[in-house]
Amino acid sequence: MDLEQFTTLIYEHGLSEYQDDILASVRPAILLRLGQAEAGHKGQSRIGGVPDLPLSVPWPKNTPLDSYLCFILQINLAELPTFAENPLTKRGMLYLFADESENSAEQLVFYDGSETLKPAQLPEDIRLATNWYENLVTHRLEFELFPDIPRWATNDFYGLCARLNLDELKLNDLGRTLSKDSVGKLLGHVSGIGHDPREDAYVVRQVNPEWLYNYQQRQTLDMTHAQNWHNLLEVESNRKVDLMFGDAGYLQVLIHGEDLKRLDFSQVYVNLESS
Repeated sequence: MDLEQFTTLIYEHGLSEYQDDILASVRPAILLRLGQAEAGHKGQSRIGGVPDLPLSVPWPKNTPLDSYLCFILQINLAELPTFAENPLTKRGMLYLFADESENSAEQLVFYDGSETLKPAQLPEDIRLATNWYENLVTHRLEFELFPDIPRWATNDFYGLCARLNLDELKLNDLGRTLSKDSVGKLLGHVSGIGHDPREDAYVVRQVNPEWLYNYQQRQTLDMTHAQNWHNLLEVESNRKVDLMFGDAGYLQVLIHGEDLKRLDFSQVYVNLESS
């Protein structure tokens, strides 16, 4: 989406008087769109099916439960649009799996080696961590660069609306239009349901995971540190894929800014957001 298209959308949503401030809030992001409903070629970006893994990378497990995680999607980084602010490399694969736990870093796998990739198959008698995502309708993933704006239920969203005395519903509708017909996004702004999920990531990964729901203790924290967490990947519920996260919610992967610079994905925070 180019600048002219974006400013047209701003006008159509009745936000022209706030155009400069909205443009200043933009972060480049990549929409995930559904391509053909087929398995596709080995190593190709896709949602559903089975992952194409190198021999050195095992299918991730929930070890305490002796069960395997459910494969959601794989992204070939070489297929992503090129833009100056992209912190990711042009080589490697990102794999996303689902577990019953909400924040296991093992759900995201990054591989940037040169081994041959092969479709991974699990034995028929294995046990999956959850049966919610067993029969996804496989689609190729395609990508589109777009200007992302602050999203609902985050501090950035409410801060922008308060500073400009801006109608929250209009800004939210603009964001929904930008993401229309997508199944998620890479990078860009964080989204939340109820509150800013970056605060949860900060508490769990940097303070004390036992404080996730201890709001009395959380009130003692300096939550400005949560701004160091960023959206890496967000995957939406989608009927064409037969993919449902909770009550039509989404699965998101948050990463600390310093870890993103190092391409260190070992401490990501995976969170299922649902109303």
